Amino acid sequence: MELSIFIQLVVLGLVRGSMYALMGVGLSLIFGIMEIVNFAHGELFMIGCYLMYFVAAMLGLPFPLGILASGIGLLIVGVILEKGLISTLRKKAGREWLMDSFVLTIGLMVIFQNLALIIFGGVQRGIPNLVFGRIVLGDVVFIYDHMVILGFALLTVGLLWYFIKYTSMGKAIRATSQHSEAAQTLGIDINQMYAIAFGIGAALAGIAGALLITLFPANPNAGMGPVLKSFVVVILGGLGNIKGATAAGILVGLLEAFALFFLAGGWQNVIVFSIVIAVLIFKPAGLFARAGERA
Repeated sequence: MELSIFIQLVVLGLVRGSMYALMGVGLSLIFGIMEIVNFAHGELFMIGCYLMYFVAAMLGLPFPLGILASGIGLLIVGVILEKGLISTLRKKAGREWLMDSFVLTIGLMVIFQNLALIIFGGVQRGIPNLVFGRIVLGDVVFIYDHMVILGFALLTVGLLWYFIKYTSMGKAIRATSQHSEAAQTLGIDINQMYAIAFGIGAALAGIAGALLITLFPANPNAGMGPVLKSFVVVILGGLGNIKGATAAGILVGLLEAFALFFLAGGWQNVIVFSIVIAVLIFKPAGLFARAGERA
């Protein structure tokens, strides 16, 4: 393989992987704090796509404002969903609330998909490029759009890592993740941490949707593919492990990029999900985490 092709495949893999990492980190954060699987995570991605389209295409504003609107908008949606539905379920359903939460998030998935279909129809609404142009270095072509997506994704994950690691609220979230009862004894409002964690997870899905609108145009089913890959990332990275989810997202992106180049279409999914099955059998804690490790 020529070096130029190898470099371009690596860049494409990093672009894909950074998006999978964003989705997977959001899903992993929600599971790590609340121990629920958010089946509506793909629909939060879809809402992010629509917000980006509205801001950048319909209003004609700069695309960074679309990313900001998607992040803030989904943060608010996530907090409202947690406070209005999940928190209420947790208080009323007792010990069975985790099982009931699966049904709740599946119901939200169906509701959001059908609301999008009713309001926007089945038409795909996309943006051709966030940034036009490319730069050529020798035989290697770097597309500005890919660089922007990769840059914003890495910046978002970096800011989240700093927030979780060094801020007082981030430390409270980590404490809640590790032992909620002990955290509550120390004076941490774990209900507030649940809402914040769910909001941040939703915001990450929204930002991913905004960044990927050039590849996944806004439509009621836009989140189906990305959410499947986010589940893959969470399993490979280790349930509730943010660092593991980031590494797994990059790994999945690179695997897909090289599989698409060397093999026929469809083989990338066969390879990725075969690895998932093997991990579930031989290393169920995940490739990048010790058993029980979180955050």
